[in-house]
Amino acid sequence: MTYYSFNQYLKKKYKEAVWKVTLEGGFNCPNRDGTKALGGCSFCTADGSSARTQDPKESIEKQLVSGISKQKRRHKAKKFIAYLQSFTNTYGTLEKLKATYQAATSDPGVVILAIGTRPDCLESPVIELINSFTEKVEVWIDLGLQSIHNQTLEKMNRAHTSEEFFLCLERIKREAPQIKICAHMIAGLPPEDRKLELSLQTGLALAKAPIDGLKIHNLCILEKTKTAQDFEQGLIRPLERSEYRNLVIEILTKLNPNISIHRLMGEAPKKEELIAPKWANDKNAFLRNLIETMEQKKLFQGCALLKNQLSLAK
Repeated sequence: MTYYSFNQYLKKKYKEAVWKVTLEGGFNCPNRDGTKALGGCSFCTADGSSARTQDPKESIEKQLVSGISKQKRRHKAKKFIAYLQSFTNTYGTLEKLKATYQAATSDPGVVILAIGTRPDCLESPVIELINSFTEKVEVWIDLGLQSIHNQTLEKMNRAHTSEEFFLCLERIKREAPQIKICAHMIAGLPPEDRKLELSLQTGLALAKAPIDGLKIHNLCILEKTKTAQDFEQGLIRPLERSEYRNLVIEILTKLNPNISIHRLMGEAPKKEELIAPKWANDKNAFLRNLIETMEQKKLFQGCALLKNQLSLAK
């Protein structure tokens, strides 16, 4: 096993495949509505980088029924993840949040509630509310960091700091240890596109953090985004497949083997929307190349940690 995938985690725990149903919660973001900034993250599309599998005008209940029906037809699925992905799904009143999470977990086939959000939108009352759902389902918070470097975060209009991320992570683990955390990072954000060691530093910092899962994305430059404008002006250098692959491998070798890997590259909702890098339009080819490279070099998730432990034991 080169790395511990989230699918492996799910099959080990639930004894069968668990299928994702992406839902549109109808939330906004504090760096879009003027609370902290305007325009949103520079890499994000106007629809919050939505997967576009659901109609956001429909109720969560209808979206859930529709999504489950599709997965049952395609895969004969029995168990599901209700995933609130786009925008900030903890940014609202407690009443709205509670109603949304209740609707998302209303089908008995839902065994996991996954909530995508930012570290500055998870105060204690929200954590307490989310934690109450752990009595019914497994709960994951998809927590966006993207970079540990505040200069990068400021440039991308993220409107929160690296310090806020780690304080939030500490708060969740202290107040609601039952909640699992999947951290997000993006490699190659400017100025890290020309100093890739800065992105590596983010990966290594997360490897030492008390997270349960990890998503690593390469920067995808999508149409109608701020990054697209910067790319057209020559201000962003898209990563080559090989350098991104090598970065991911270095992070994986230093990552605890019990941390599940939820994603290893970014994708566009539609291939024609991806401006660069074009290799990101073929996820399977990238993953095959990644695994082949690791196998050839006899590398696997956590192998560097194991080597250090063996050295200390001598």
